[in-house]
Amino acid sequence: MKKFLRVLSGLFPLAAAILFFSCGSRVATEKLSVTSKQVLALLPEKPQFVMYINFKTMRGTDFWKANVSDSVLSGENAMGSLLNVFRSATGASISDGLDEMFFANSWTGQNAVILKGSFDKNKMNSYLANDSIFKKTVTADGVTVYTHLNSNLAFFLKDNFTLCASNYKEQIDYMKSVTDTSNTGLLSNTEMMKSIEPIIYKDNFWLVSSEKMFIRGIFANFADIKAGKDISKETMSADSSLSETRKDSLSRTDDVLMNKLYDRVNSVSLSGKMKTDLNIILQFECVDRESAVYVKKLLTGVIGLAKLTSSAKKDKKPAAFEKILNEISVQDDENSVRITTRVTDDNIKDFREGNRLIN
Repeated sequence: MKKFLRVLSGLFPLAAAILFFSCGSRVATEKLSVTSKQVLALLPEKPQFVMYINFKTMRGTDFWKANVSDSVLSGENAMGSLLNVFRSATGASISDGLDEMFFANSWTGQNAVILKGSFDKNKMNSYLANDSIFKKTVTADGVTVYTHLNSNLAFFLKDNFTLCASNYKEQIDYMKSVTDTSNTGLLSNTEMMKSIEPIIYKDNFWLVSSEKMFIRGIFANFADIKAGKDISKETMSADSSLSETRKDSLSRTDDVLMNKLYDRVNSVSLSGKMKTDLNIILQFECVDRESAVYVKKLLTGVIGLAKLTSSAKKDKKPAAFEKILNEISVQDDENSVRITTRVTDDNIKDFREGNRLIN
């Protein structure tokens, strides 16, 4: 599981970097299910980000079987893995029985994990009662809460299909009080709900944030990737065909992006759809149309820099990242900028080979 989440989180800066290669019609968005909306009421009202993964819809796909299943099994079998604990306690695993996972983390510390699946309450109580690393507490309202002593993670069964977990007692108390008709938690955060609504792919996995500091952090991370910034310095100094003004414009690109671009963005999301391949969409919902146009114009200099860097490496075999760049499609619509790319079995093999050579 850790490997899968690492791959998923790694796709975020990768897709973010893809943004810098240009900025057309809005496609239909998948609808958030009624049950998912109910779960959002359990999450913190003001999270840094929200992540959703639907294992049930993905594990039957060719891409999952070819590229994810082995990592999942390895992660589930890892000693100390949180999901391994849940698997042992409830009988539900990513491979069978665990259908969905919601995760949110807030600036004030309230994290929350919601697992949806088919849980065996009797097996859970029997298993945990005989394990010394868990503490059992029966609250005044009759709910049994277990705490994993090593991680201080507390969890309880909301019902036979919903397990709630958090490191914070206040969040556990809150989740116990939420009913099916509650319009609280994340559901009451109008700004975040507006950020979730335009996400294209909602059936497999998505991650979204409307927090400015989180968004700025994303730009800071892929600014470190630099799209060949270090190489570009040498290339620009050796390329006398570039005007001094153009060189100065290109060299300032990262600073401008860091200081201005995130101010123009209300939210950023990453979502994906698995079938034979993995289709990924990175979306930036801008403050207004003017901001979307600004973003598009700003990217022109970066495109020139990317092309310059690429031309400097013509004698090298295209890397996995470069191959994915050839798959990108970028559209803008109203206040939205949408970048689509496709990850194939060949891309995965190239990435694995690259990591093997590096390590």
